[in-house]
Formats: sequence, C-alpha cells, structure tokens
Amino acid sequence: MPHRALWASLLLLGVALCGNAQATTLVMTDGTERPQPFQGWVDAALVPTPPGDVTLSLDGCPGEPDIASCAPVGEGVVALSRDWADRHVVLHELGHVFDDLMPAWARTQFMRLIHRRGAWAPPRSSTPPNEQFAEAYALCAVRPFLRARHYAAYGYAPTPARHDRVCALIRRAGAAML
Repeated sequence: MPHRALWASLLLLGVALCGNAQATTLVMTDGTERPQPFQGWVDAALVPTPPGDVTLSLDGCPGEPDIASCAPVGEGVVALSRDWADRHVVLHELGHVFDDLMPAWARTQFMRLIHRRGAWAPPRSSTPPNEQFAEAYALCAVRPFLRARHYAAYGYAPTPARHDRVCALIRRAGAAML
C-alpha cells in the first residue's frame, strides 16, 4: 500500500508540474471562449486533451433528438443538452474528439487491452469499443488510479491494473498528437 500511495503522489505531482500540454479551448456556438464550468473541467483533466478549439453546443445533438449528448465524428464538436451538461458527460464526449485525432495504433492497443475484436464503432452494440474508450478517457481524466474495479456505462468495467494501462495508453496517444 505505501508503494502505491508513493506512486500516486508522484503521478499527481508530475501532472501538476507538466500541466495539460495540448490545452483544448472550448468555444460556445455563440463565440464565447472558455465557458465555465466546462473549461475548468477540461483544464483539470489528468490526461492530454485534443489540441486547439473544440466547439461546445448546449442545444443537444444535431438531427438526433433522442440522444442527450454526442460528438459528431471529425467535427471537433461536443454537443449535449443542458440537462446532461455535467463533468463526466463533457469529458466523455471530449474523449470522442480525442479519439478522432489519435493515431490508429492507439485504437488497436485499446482493443487489445479490453480484449475486443471487430469494429471500433459497430452499428448495433450495447458495448461498442469507441464508447468504452470515451468512458475510459473520462475516467482517466478525473481518477489517476483505482482501488477497485470501476463500473461505468457501455459495459466498461476496468480493474485497477487495466485502468493504469489504459490511462498510460491515452497519455502516449496524446504525446503522439503533438
């Protein structure tokens, strides 16, 4: 236990000293930059964030009235309804924007870590790997380590060891995007 506490302290110190190198800037659809509390959640992320501007819309998903939040592929947009505008959902959707920009090898390695094969975003699945990645991203963004298995949406349930490996993968993918 003391070894894990020392490791966690060093990790947190390293994150605090290094900061978030990629510095995502959220921009509302009306042009407002760095809206709070959303930008504060992104700035406090313990993993790299997508480089540059990301549009934040609180008008729900375009063309998808039944979906409370989304990040349309390749658009650099986090869209969610005001009712779903919490830290976890913002970071989950930011994970999709990060996914759009990360190298293909990172998806392959994530699939290996979660013991999955097949499509990254299958059309009919309750546990699609791309959604599990977004859950992993959001979890790594706020929790540098786990003490027990964590149960999240889309069937994502990492053990502490898997969480450590996934968070390290996200950091490597972020470094590759520089």
